[in-house]
Amino acid sequence: MTVSPSQSIQTKVEFTEAAQNWSLDKLYTDLASAKGKGLTPVEKLYLRALLCGYSPLEIAEQCTVSSDTVRNYLSKGLYRYIEELLVRQASSNQKVGSWNRVASLLEQVGYRLQPTPANDSEKGKRELSSIKSEALGRYWEGAPDVSVFYGRTQELETLQRWILKEGCRLVTLLGIGGIGKTLLAAKLTHQIQDQFEVVVWRSLQNAPSIESLLSDWLSLFTQQPTLDKPMAIDRQISKLITCLRQYRCLLILEDGQGILKSGELAGQYQSGCEAYGELFRRVGTEPHQSCLVLNSWEKPRGVTELEGQTQPVHSMKLKGLGEAARSILVEKNLTDEALWDHLIRSYRGNPLALKIIAATIQDLFGGSVAEFLSQNTLFLGDFTHLLYQQFRRLSNPEKVILSWLAIEGQPASLSQLRQGIDSESSWSELLQALESLGRRSLIEKVVTESETLWTLQPTVMKYVQNQA
Repeated sequence: MTVSPSQSIQTKVEFTEAAQNWSLDKLYTDLASAKGKGLTPVEKLYLRALLCGYSPLEIAEQCTVSSDTVRNYLSKGLYRYIEELLVRQASSNQKVGSWNRVASLLEQVGYRLQPTPANDSEKGKRELSSIKSEALGRYWEGAPDVSVFYGRTQELETLQRWILKEGCRLVTLLGIGGIGKTLLAAKLTHQIQDQFEVVVWRSLQNAPSIESLLSDWLSLFTQQPTLDKPMAIDRQISKLITCLRQYRCLLILEDGQGILKSGELAGQYQSGCEAYGELFRRVGTEPHQSCLVLNSWEKPRGVTELEGQTQPVHSMKLKGLGEAARSILVEKNLTDEALWDHLIRSYRGNPLALKIIAATIQDLFGGSVAEFLSQNTLFLGDFTHLLYQQFRRLSNPEKVILSWLAIEGQPASLSQLRQGIDSESSWSELLQALESLGRRSLIEKVVTESETLWTLQPTVMKYVQNQA
């Protein structure tokens, strides 16, 4: 069924920026052939909007029509033409399914323009005069060396798909300290940096004010010093979003826990850092062609609500290295290879913990894993300090739960946990604390046929027991 064009649409924008990255004339012609007649002005308008990253709801707002009208045009018109085009161009029977797949599907069959010196020269003619093309570049201060990198092949493939093919705008990498979030982000950045005009790596470890961070980012685009007169945060964010639309940017924020509170449930913003939540919301929901990657021990409040299978916001919770962790033990020249898997499991494949322990085994036991394991104790060494940093962030209810589980020493059900903890906390408060510990990756879930049990990682259990 072909949708009749509406003559009453009044647009706020024409989405003309799509022409900077897409071969529109060829695409119009080929889609018209798939349709059987020329595209209407409205169909061309909606197509350009999709290629700029606008959702149906956002298109409706810009065009002052109902979202149902836009979805009707897409599902009964453009999506069908694109699917027919894919059959003709690539013998593919892929379905569009969702608006955010349109750009990646059309890119696969060659409609995205490839960067050329001629295209680069045109950047100086863009309408946003405050942004200069000479500002484009790589700003890697603080990023680690990834010349030695272990495993994570599947994680890298997933992240590349999210960012390059699905157009993900906000990605959070989560996990316990030492699990390898920073190295993974750095490796990913090295692999995909050529797909971006601007790459910026910054740390939130010392809780920089959002004003200073935004000012820093914007100065990279304008190549101008910070103005003496401060700019409102919402205006700074709006200017940043404009930059993210104008240029394809990859922004990496390291140590996200630096802007979050200690002593409370996971994900609460420090006083003065609440506006970071607005930054993440707007980056995740407003249309642009860039991506922000956030590494953190815990997910900031509000990010979960932005996520969804068809939404451009995703999170990845890192687990241990598994088989790839053996490379660490090889590098340290450890012996008794048959026992390596046992050693890796004991430290849950945490690469930092394994590097620390492997060095200890080499120094004190001549590299013998068998001799080390014969001591029948879990050694933490310098990994203790990292666990200390994470435990000092916990709320009192979380500490109570960890202490009880460490004393219990075995998996326990929710009912056992509630009965065992002598506390005035409500059932709701207990569940909130348990959920918060899960977000911090400090607790493990064991699912049986009859119930769900909770326990601690061996390193976490050892640390808690040592504190008793």
